[in-house]
Amino acid sequence: MSLNSNTLHRKYQLLLFISFSYSIHTYAQLCEGSLGDPVIEIDFGSGSDRGGALGSNITAFTYSNSGELDEGEYTIANTTSGLKSNAWHVTSDHTGDSNGYMMVINSAVLASEGVFYTKSVTGLCSNTTYEFSAYLMNLMNPSVGTDEYHPDVTFRISDSAGNVLGSYNTGDISQTSSGIWQQYGFFFTLDNDEEVIITMLNSAPSAHPGNDIALDDIAFRPCGPTIINFINDDLNSAVTICEDELVSYTFQSHVSSGYLNPQYQWQYSDDLGQTWVDLTGQTTTNYLFTDTSTPGTYLYRLAVANGTNIDSAACRITSEDFIVVVLATPEALTGASEQVFCTTQQPTISTIEVSATAIWYNEATDGTIIPNTTALIDGITYYGAQATVNGCESDIRLPVLVSIVSPTLVITNVEASICDTDNDYEENIDITIYEGIIVDCEDCVFSYFENLFDADNYDEAGKILDPENYNWYQDTVIVYARIDSPDQCYQIAEIILYLEDTPMIGIDDFVGICAGYNTISIDAGYGFNSYLWSTGETTQIITISEENLGLYSVTITEEHIDYTCSSTKEFEVILSNTAVISQIDIRDWSENDNSITIQLSAVSLGDYEYSIDNVNYQNSTKFTNLSAGEYTVYVRDKNGCGIAEEIIYLLNYPKYFTPNGDGNHDTWFIENTYSEPSLTIKIFDRYGKILKILDYNAYWDGTYKGNMLPNSDYWFVVTRENGQRYTGHFSLKR
Repeated sequence: MSLNSNTLHRKYQLLLFISFSYSIHTYAQLCEGSLGDPVIEIDFGSGSDRGGALGSNITAFTYSNSGELDEGEYTIANTTSGLKSNAWHVTSDHTGDSNGYMMVINSAVLASEGVFYTKSVTGLCSNTTYEFSAYLMNLMNPSVGTDEYHPDVTFRISDSAGNVLGSYNTGDISQTSSGIWQQYGFFFTLDNDEEVIITMLNSAPSAHPGNDIALDDIAFRPCGPTIINFINDDLNSAVTICEDELVSYTFQSHVSSGYLNPQYQWQYSDDLGQTWVDLTGQTTTNYLFTDTSTPGTYLYRLAVANGTNIDSAACRITSEDFIVVVLATPEALTGASEQVFCTTQQPTISTIEVSATAIWYNEATDGTIIPNTTALIDGITYYGAQATVNGCESDIRLPVLVSIVSPTLVITNVEASICDTDNDYEENIDITIYEGIIVDCEDCVFSYFENLFDADNYDEAGKILDPENYNWYQDTVIVYARIDSPDQCYQIAEIILYLEDTPMIGIDDFVGICAGYNTISIDAGYGFNSYLWSTGETTQIITISEENLGLYSVTITEEHIDYTCSSTKEFEVILSNTAVISQIDIRDWSENDNSITIQLSAVSLGDYEYSIDNVNYQNSTKFTNLSAGEYTVYVRDKNGCGIAEEIIYLLNYPKYFTPNGDGNHDTWFIENTYSEPSLTIKIFDRYGKILKILDYNAYWDGTYKGNMLPNSDYWFVVTRENGQRYTGHFSLKR
């Protein structure tokens, strides 16, 4: 099929095709058109040790087969490691092959312009453009070496008489931080020559640090116009088809201008491009592909050359490969020819069990494809062909006769109440205990799920793994029990459980008998159906005497219509009494950061709580953040055996006084000291002279021996009844 001008304009208006002019022979660039197979490839081979010498006709450098390279030496190696200490990058060949060889050169002063590589290339074609290229690397490691000199390589192509046909200069090949292979090259056109001489020379100053290079992958390839691939007018070059599929693909290659007399030859390869075979008679830009008889991967391409050069592989350029994958016809499906399904499955075409992915038909041959979502019908035979992901089908279809049956077992849903042992809205329960209620079936297999979809589809991810210890929360709605039975059916039952409060027993962990009262009555609470005490008694209330102190328990039972809940309480009966306060530790002398700590005598037997207002009680014996003043301390026995109390005072002192006779703050004294008659206060001036000694109810008017003392700070020492001393200071202001 040919391409019309409108199609070409629409699809290629953004493509730039090169034109070749045979009056211009050299270009400082790689080929911009299409390339042919390499006429010559020099990759220096491969091996685990160093390669052999190249010969004096190729390079004037001296070959080294071991150790580091001195000036003027080269080697053929698969790594630069160990060739120049750490002054060079460690690298493998251009392809990254750990065994691939490259030429490594320690540059030096040489005759003949610094030529380091020369080779004769034969078998070329006249009137043909070629691309010459090679990969080079500046070996110097800038982190340890010098960056003063860089390789400056010139590629030169000459005829056998020494006439230069073309050349290309790389310019300075700069150092890189990690060592980078770079491809350099150019293309040139031969007139009547079929042999050329490759010459590579390093124009940089020789025998200087920083001028060492590696060379790899030298190639000669025909270069020509640009070739673009299409298949049936679409910009494409690959198809995947089925064995024996009826197809008609036109492989199209558009060749830009450039050849005066372009000639064409289609080729194919059945070994992934290792070898190519010319297709007889296929000498236009189009090739019609129809043969799908043999599975495999095939490559096709168009070779193009100028005039009679088409007869030589060394003169041809080629298109990119057209890739054809012919998929083998799948084997026939395997599976049971008669299959039984249950109505509960709501079976569809996709439910039929076969060995592989299938396409289903209503007939053994031809017929109509049946969608996978189609519901199965009892007594109908369906025909399946194995299908690949690319839609290829087996020639033989597997017939499957479908039978649809209904469940034979009667399933009962469960709805029940269970006791919430700790009244915390969750309970670990064994949901398998309801299997006998759901169905009477010894051979059934039960599985449990939290949602209906997972139960219907037997989704392992949604399966309850430990149904015998399932954690049921208050907001759990339903658990679904899937029952797979021998009748080929499965059914799903609902288990709905309600968490009900368990009766609570209002007995404390410790029950005290007040000393002197001899007995105590313990009440487990009114309204329960049964009581069982550890003493064997079954009454609501029991009496325990002072002689029988120790551990006890009671179990109560509350019966409902369809369930029963019970609770057990363990407690200890202890001897208790009114507390005896042995000491109250105080920390005072501040505005509001004072504290009280209560100490009890060893004769205090009970379980106590503490207060300083007889309203709010606490378990802690310490009260903090208190202001100065009078407090009554209360200690209450939790078992009701009485309250002990004691009054204390938290002291503080005035920070100043003003003895000026106005009736306000005319004297200095400490409040609440009357609670400690033995308390004394000594007042000093700044030099330590005692000015006044006060007892617990005295005051100071700011005089000494009848004389008024001046405005100043004065110091005092308080000695309390318990011998503790407190020192402070205050101001006198008149």
